Amino acid sequence: MKAHHVLPIAMTTLLFACNGILDQKEEHTTDTVIQPVLIDTSSGPVATKDTTQPVFNINSIPVSAQDLGTFPFFNAPEGYKYQNADTKDFDKQYLAVNGKLIPFEGKVFNADLDIDNAKNKGKFNAQLLAKSYDKVIVELGGVKLNAVPVATEEMDRIGKDELVAKKSGYALDYNGRDIHTYVIRQKDAEVWIQFSLLDGESGRMTILQKGDMETLKITLMKADDLKKEIDATGKAILHINFDTDKTSFGKEGDDAVTEIKKLLQQDGNLKLSIEGHTDNTGNAAKNKQLSLARANAVMNALVKAGIRKDRLKAVGYGSEKPVVDNNTDEGKAQNRRVELVKL
Repeated sequence: MKAHHVLPIAMTTLLFACNGILDQKEEHTTDTVIQPVLIDTSSGPVATKDTTQPVFNINSIPVSAQDLGTFPFFNAPEGYKYQNADTKDFDKQYLAVNGKLIPFEGKVFNADLDIDNAKNKGKFNAQLLAKSYDKVIVELGGVKLNAVPVATEEMDRIGKDELVAKKSGYALDYNGRDIHTYVIRQKDAEVWIQFSLLDGESGRMTILQKGDMETLKITLMKADDLKKEIDATGKAILHINFDTDKTSFGKEGDDAVTEIKKLLQQDGNLKLSIEGHTDNTGNAAKNKQLSLARANAVMNALVKAGIRKDRLKAVGYGSEKPVVDNNTDEGKAQNRRVELVKL
């Protein structure tokens, strides 16, 4: 990548070392933190203790016209290096704003920040790193929105499954250390930088460029496609968009029922087991009940359309038979399905 911003830390390190600051313990910085507009809503994650989710208002931040270069915009500071770096075109991260965690989605870069022993013989200096990042980000028009620890209660509100298991809180610190969060607002972009630092050890960095996921085009499986799948594998998989926690579905579901009806009309001897599946969100028992109810909804729609009930069977497996891991939104979407299994 080109045009990345390099933090000019080497000369600063030398000056700080002469003053004995490198051997001091980390201290809280006195950087100015802007008090942005936070709006409380009730649209927070389902699996949280508190459903009140603060929402950040980007309009409270001035627009920067500085050239940021290319994603992820910042190289590691001189004398330091990124380790275990990972870039995803679309992901979610919880970012701290005035001690509150807010979910953002977009292109994400996560990495550990370590000292480069080949180039830096000194100690890992969290205070120096924080000051250096602050300088370069503010010069680019960035605004600091958090410089305090995130309380345990706030972490618990989101839950470790979301923050740790899914790595949606990559740069958060769980030991009471400061979380440094910035945003750079531009005319056509919104860039977030969040990091936490352990003096004498290492740090963690998240850079997120807010954006929407470019969804993939999905075409409806026609009756002929269903027949080919069933002839080849014994089953066909449909992704019917049911209403949330309900058995009702819209036009796409009606279209799917029409194609299943055609399939059954083309082969009068074909019998199908309609099997509902969910992801692992929520209660397993309720998911199983919901999957059966949805399978029954499809079966009943076929019966109403003129298919004999003795050619059909409805089964619900809930989250018992995932086809992929449930750790990502994409995986959960694949696991939410209806299978037509030949009897």
